[in-house]
Amino acid sequence: MKNWIKTLYVFIGCILLSNTTFAQEAYMDTIRNRWGADSVYVKVIRDTVWMDKSQEPAPTDVIISKAYGRFDRRILNYRFIPKNNWIGGITFSYANFESDDSRLLLSLLTDFDCNARTLSVKPFFGYAIRNNVIMGVKFGYNHTSGTLNNISLEIDDIDFSLHDMKYAEDSYSFAIFHRSYVGLDNSRRFGLFNETSLGYNKGNSRFTRLYDGEVKSTEGVLHEITVGLNPGICVFIMENVSAEISFGVAGFKYRREKQTNELGEIGRSRNSGANFKINILNINIGITACF
Repeated sequence: MKNWIKTLYVFIGCILLSNTTFAQEAYMDTIRNRWGADSVYVKVIRDTVWMDKSQEPAPTDVIISKAYGRFDRRILNYRFIPKNNWIGGITFSYANFESDDSRLLLSLLTDFDCNARTLSVKPFFGYAIRNNVIMGVKFGYNHTSGTLNNISLEIDDIDFSLHDMKYAEDSYSFAIFHRSYVGLDNSRRFGLFNETSLGYNKGNSRFTRLYDGEVKSTEGVLHEITVGLNPGICVFIMENVSAEISFGVAGFKYRREKQTNELGEIGRSRNSGANFKINILNINIGITACF
């Protein structure tokens, strides 16, 4: 009787194992060797919780950050832009200033009449050398203009005024950039990115003013080298089309300019600087296609 019961238990157990599967937790890790290779292998850990096979995450969609030394922080990064894909897009930036919007902030100034605007258009394309890592080039056109109709300052014994001054600048740029994405979810919908760029700008400027009833003008030719750090947010609004917004938070600039007035006199200037804050004139909105 006991042997018959044992045989029945074994038979029922075989039936259950043939119709069910153990849940598997799959994740990717980094093989560390003396050559610094970042090849990836998959670990599979079996658990005692029953789970449908279709619910398991695809291991190829998860990227584990490379461990340095003894520290492995296991930061998950979902694949956002697959390797060997191309991206292309365009970004826009526009800023406008009117003196009427700043009356309260500039209470010391009287008869203040000024307006300024800047417009930037930058098409770009790049290639995914690795999952979520893009190398590419970017072209750009930038236009800046400003008009100072009148400004007066009165503080105790200080009293001066400026009027009828205009400035315009048009420049073209070329840059190479490195962009690194971080996918936030397995659906490949939301992501963050950080873009580092090295660019060169060349353009012309024109400054005019009214002096002793005559219009004086100064023409300038400028050359500029820039290094920028621009983090941003990216959202796929269609299968292969995403919208993005980025902010300039840090950068370095070196500028050289040669100026010539209407008398043929020549002047030269050089200036450089670095900034580590959000630049409201460098907020870019764009659209990107991945193919």
